[in-house]
Amino acid sequence: MSVHGLPSSTEIKKLVHKKLLYAKFPKELCGERRKQFDDDIGRIVVTNEISPVSVNIKEGEQVKSIFVLQVELKTKAYNERNIVLISKLFGQHLLIVLKYVDEVQLATYQTRLLHSEWMAVDDASVKLSGLDLEAVWESLVTQVSGIVVSAENSLDEQIVIEQEKAKLLQQIEGIEKKARKETQAKKKFELFQRLKAYQKRLTEFE
Repeated sequence: MSVHGLPSSTEIKKLVHKKLLYAKFPKELCGERRKQFDDDIGRIVVTNEISPVSVNIKEGEQVKSIFVLQVELKTKAYNERNIVLISKLFGQHLLIVLKYVDEVQLATYQTRLLHSEWMAVDDASVKLSGLDLEAVWESLVTQVSGIVVSAENSLDEQIVIEQEKAKLLQQIEGIEKKARKETQAKKKFELFQRLKAYQKRLTEFE
């Protein structure tokens, strides 16, 4: 399969044998770590190369090319560490298409692993947008993650902010659950004060 929205000029098909990865990175993929990787990961195929040669877009300062990697999963409940490892092992800017049966999830690694929701194979699409590959890469990251970068922040800064917001929302949800169950007035009040503090911090990101 190929992600919709990518020009046919970018299409390649290069199978990446896991044995080559094991041989190239014996320290990262050995023992139990290798078994976990093999339990999660099936076939790996490079399906597209986005570069000045394949599209009419110039190189960026840091981004010279972007590869699309299809990873066939053996389980939908995969360990994210294995996908992070794949990103780091390839050492490239990767748009990763995680495929399980008839569903896919798009993923990228930019300071941390970011991914879309699961979707039907036919619904997987991206748009190449930007004057150079640097801008194209940032656009792909935001398309996959759903992150909206505000004018005063860089992409990496916005990713950190979104991570903090997600953490605060999780903490707020946890405190709300505790407050509903708490019967002692004093403890309930303390939880309410903590809740107000977290909510105030959350509004500072808006």
